[in-house]
Amino acid sequence: MSFLVSRASRAAVFFAGVFFFFGAGTGRAAERVRVAYSAISGAMGPLWMAQDLGLFNRQGLDVQLLYIGGGSVVTQALIGGDVQFVRLGASAVMQASLRGADLKMIANTINRLVFSLMSKPEIQSPSDLRGKKIGVTRLGGSTDFALDLALKKWSLRRGADVAVIQTGGMPQLLGAITTGSVDAGVISPPTNLTASKMGLKELVDFGDLPILYPNSPLATTQAYLDKNRDVALRFLRAYSEGIYRVKTDRETTLKIYGKYTKVQDPEILAELYRIYGIKHLERIPYVKQEAVEEVLRSEMKTGTAANAADFINNGLVAELEREGLFRKLYPVPPNTPH
Repeated sequence: MSFLVSRASRAAVFFAGVFFFFGAGTGRAAERVRVAYSAISGAMGPLWMAQDLGLFNRQGLDVQLLYIGGGSVVTQALIGGDVQFVRLGASAVMQASLRGADLKMIANTINRLVFSLMSKPEIQSPSDLRGKKIGVTRLGGSTDFALDLALKKWSLRRGADVAVIQTGGMPQLLGAITTGSVDAGVISPPTNLTASKMGLKELVDFGDLPILYPNSPLATTQAYLDKNRDVALRFLRAYSEGIYRVKTDRETTLKIYGKYTKVQDPEILAELYRIYGIKHLERIPYVKQEAVEEVLRSEMKTGTAANAADFINNGLVAELEREGLFRKLYPVPPNTPH
């Protein structure tokens, strides 16, 4: 018991130190911030963790999280000023910016396509998809991007060989497969893990492909950053601590995953943590320019006069790194023997 008390005391001292060193500590009224996210996915773990553990509150922020299925609706909420930050696919951010919205990705936690192509059990191979309907959450979104990679690999033509159907959020996509509205779909954890337990077949795990992709960007408008840089910095401090807590506190993360995903199966939750909490989660959430360049090469129209840097603002994360946040959170570098 004394060991547990000592351990808890050390943790309390550590996080009190983080707050003292980086917290708002101004006594002013909490700044109200609304954040929309477009998928019930393990990639949202740092966001959920920061909210439920009061990390945003410690930074003087009163944060409201809003789940809105579908990236286009989330994008419009950001552009219209209804929310201040969004978590959605990189392509949605980039497409809106190309239309003049001037959105910026300010952080990103995962740089892989963490999706599976799941199908009815009678579809045993990619060739069986010919003449079938495949679901994605949003046409032009990250699930659609992943599907395009698979179709090209299998020499299947969109429209001619397969029909691609937009279904909405992940629960709706799984429902569309199980009811027969579509024959297969591009699904993220934990929905794909639930699908496997229901007897659906995984045709491809996109996360194992050697393709960089900004899977989980946090974005806002440049106009908001210009007027509210301090708020954005405080938000990212809490968000970065949320990443740390996901990586180091498995049990709490599993509880938060269960709360937000409504999954109670311990095997699914454990696999969700392995994928999103350990395997793919970045410590320092820089937006990788080479990952954004991959989207430009693969998804944007030929001849688009844009550079990857046009969609990125890494200045906030860089400032947090300069002030020592990540050295405080991770005093031992990765892959260093203890």
